[in-house]
Amino acid sequence: METYFYVDFYVILNFIMNFFLLIITAMLRQKRCRFCRFLFLSCISAVISACYTYFFWERAVIQMGAAILQIGLFVFLAFGWEGWKQFGGDSAVFSFLTFFTGGFTGAIQSFLQRIKAPGKNSAVWILLAVFLLFLLFFLFRWEITRQEHFRKNIRTAKVFHRGKEEKIKVLYDTGNQLISPYTGEKVAVISQELASKMELEKGQNPLLIPYHSIGGDGLLKAYRMEWSRIDGEGCRKEFLVAVSENMKEGQDVQMILNIM
Repeated sequence: METYFYVDFYVILNFIMNFFLLIITAMLRQKRCRFCRFLFLSCISAVISACYTYFFWERAVIQMGAAILQIGLFVFLAFGWEGWKQFGGDSAVFSFLTFFTGGFTGAIQSFLQRIKAPGKNSAVWILLAVFLLFLLFFLFRWEITRQEHFRKNIRTAKVFHRGKEEKIKVLYDTGNQLISPYTGEKVAVISQELASKMELEKGQNPLLIPYHSIGGDGLLKAYRMEWSRIDGEGCRKEFLVAVSENMKEGQDVQMILNIM
C-alpha cells in the first residue's frame, strides 16, 4: 500500500501550529511576543520539519532526535537566552503544549474518520481545533489573572541598565493595566527618580504609551530597561517601563508591575 506525503499541506499546517505554540508559550511564560520573529521562525521550522520527515519517513528514532533538537533551537531563537532555568521552563512548556495540541488534533482526526467526513474538510476542522485551543488557553490565563485580582504583593528587586544597578521595591498591582499598542506587551511603571538614576533616556527614543485613569487620560514616555531580577522569580530582559511623575521621590515603591 502506497503512502502519500502532501508536502504543501504539511508545511502550511506546521507553520500555523508552530506560530500558535509560540504565542501560547509566550503568553503562559509572560514573554515578549515578537510577532515578526515568530512568523519567520515558524516558517523556517515548518520547512525543516517537512524535509526531515520526507527523507527519514520510516526512521522514527532519527525523526524524534531531530524534533528534540529542533524544539531546543526553536525556543532559544524565539525567546533568547536567560539562563538554563528559564530555557528549561520555556522548553518544557513548549513541549507540553506540542503534545497536548497534537493529542487534541489527533482526537479530532479520529472523530472525523469515524463519521467518515470528507478529507478536504479535515484540514478545516483541524485548524478550527487550533483556534479553539487558542481560546481555551486565553481563557485559562484570564482566569488565573482574575483570581489574582486583589493580589498586591511588594517584593525587592534589582534592576540593571547601561552598567548601573539599583535595588528597589516593586509592587504587583492589577491596577496597572498599561499595554503597549505597538507590541502588545505589558508595561511596568517606574518613578522619575529611578529613571534618572538608571539614565534610561540616554540613547533611546521614548515610546508614547496612552493611559486612562480616574484622574484623566494622557501619554507616558516608555523606555526599554536591560533587565531586572525580582526575588522569587527569574530575570526579565528588555522590558518596557513607563515613567510616571505621580510616583513621588523618596517613596518605597519605585516600580509597579502589570500582572494582567
